[in-house]
Amino acid sequence: MIINAIVFGFLYGFLLCFTFGPAFFRLIQTSIDIGFRRGVLIAGGVTAADAILMFFAVFGTSFLPKFQYFNVTIALVGASILFILGFNSLFKQQTQLVYPKSKFGSFLYYFTSGILLNLLNPSNYIAVFTTSTYLTSVEGFSLNETIIFFIASLCATMLAESLIAFYAQKMKKVLTPKILRRINQVAGIIFIISGLLILWKQFL
Repeated sequence: MIINAIVFGFLYGFLLCFTFGPAFFRLIQTSIDIGFRRGVLIAGGVTAADAILMFFAVFGTSFLPKFQYFNVTIALVGASILFILGFNSLFKQQTQLVYPKSKFGSFLYYFTSGILLNLLNPSNYIAVFTTSTYLTSVEGFSLNETIIFFIASLCATMLAESLIAFYAQKMKKVLTPKILRRINQVAGIIFIISGLLILWKQFL
């Protein structure tokens, strides 16, 4: 069962990277526009957010903040961030935003972007908590096996997203400014649609 947990956890984490959510397109967009290292920072933030969600999925939700309108707040903040990213990507010209220049500022900016894009997307909560329930209730995984499954999935997620960042950055050499503009527009539309979906699921 331990081997199964490792293998299936790795496959789960790898496939989870290709669900084409806002974090996926933000990773590609940043890797093309700014470079591989910045893309890896976003990948690290996404992986860290997954680790947080998996922790609560395995050990319960007793540590989560309990206050009125918690879900509504998460939905509004998440949708707002996606709208900002979306409209910026959709309408920005060739001039770039002023990104942090210091190493710490750069790390904080991109790493935090990865974390927020994952934590503020309710779909990720559903995916992780549903998987945790399935592993224990249907597959009969023990606590240790479930932990191993999620650790393997985190390793796969970081590896897969780092590879995505690497090859996206390599593609920059053959992409024309017009194509880059189209990529940014597509990413912007996806960010906006994702924000609308979050609001729709929360309020309708």
